[in-house]
Amino acid sequence: MIRMSDHTILVCDNFGQEFLDRLSKFGKVLQSSDIDYSLPLDKVTILVVRSKTKVNRELVEVMKSLECVITATHGVDHIDLNCLAEKRISFYNVPAQSYDVAQGVIAYILAYCTNLVEGDRSMKRGEWKKGSLVGCRVTGKTLGIIGCGKIGREVARLGSALGVKVVVSDPCIQDEDVSVVSLDELLRTSDFITVNCPLTNGTRDMIGKEEIAKMKDGAFIVNTARGGIVNEKALLEAVEAEKVGAALDVFVSKTPFEDEVANRLIQSERVIATPHSIGQSHDAIEEKGEGVIKAIEDHIKRQK
Repeated sequence: MIRMSDHTILVCDNFGQEFLDRLSKFGKVLQSSDIDYSLPLDKVTILVVRSKTKVNRELVEVMKSLECVITATHGVDHIDLNCLAEKRISFYNVPAQSYDVAQGVIAYILAYCTNLVEGDRSMKRGEWKKGSLVGCRVTGKTLGIIGCGKIGREVARLGSALGVKVVVSDPCIQDEDVSVVSLDELLRTSDFITVNCPLTNGTRDMIGKEEIAKMKDGAFIVNTARGGIVNEKALLEAVEAEKVGAALDVFVSKTPFEDEVANRLIQSERVIATPHSIGQSHDAIEEKGEGVIKAIEDHIKRQK
């Protein structure tokens, strides 16, 4: 049995030096931005990742001493859960950014309604566009939330505080606190549509050409969940036809500037694009760090 201080922990992200120092009580700590095959992966007993690191069968076969995988994310589409179960490797999910992502969704919507981004861009170009930058009120509009888990519920709470009508499409909930509607009704009636569901075989390309056609002209689509839930080609066609606007924090490609469709979306003035950063905050990073440490402690207790 491995003693508490004999573990080798690989952290594939940046949680800050204080977090790494605290991990040292469990053993040797390695840190990299992603899987680094020059490291002694066969010695690693605990692996800590976020969404960019794919924990697949190929990696698990290399990490022969692996006992525990911890992902500090909401989604788990980057983890081969079947492989971990087969190898009897413990798995922990530490979702700690519900409020932070929801705050970002609302920020996108407010930026869209106030023309904040174009106002800033035009000022930097030396243009005074006050006369043409006329926005709209959020109050009284309809906010459609696709997927009402922890993040979706936070979006609903924050949106309600702004006076929007909140409708939700999620086959897994029947809740008196929110108005649950079909996806079709949500698409037809919402002014703002936010995607907050996981990426699965059932949700891949959930929002495609037919679904976008059902939306109101001028609808605003927000995707902070996973690239691939909204079909990027269909979205680009709708954006370029001025059918919809969008805010994207995620893309199908991990190198979106090298992908023609993704890059055209990024460059479009009708799209607000961010590098999967909208939910990042110092507060969330600290909370995630605490959650990871608790997960490691729980794993070690279970091993005794």
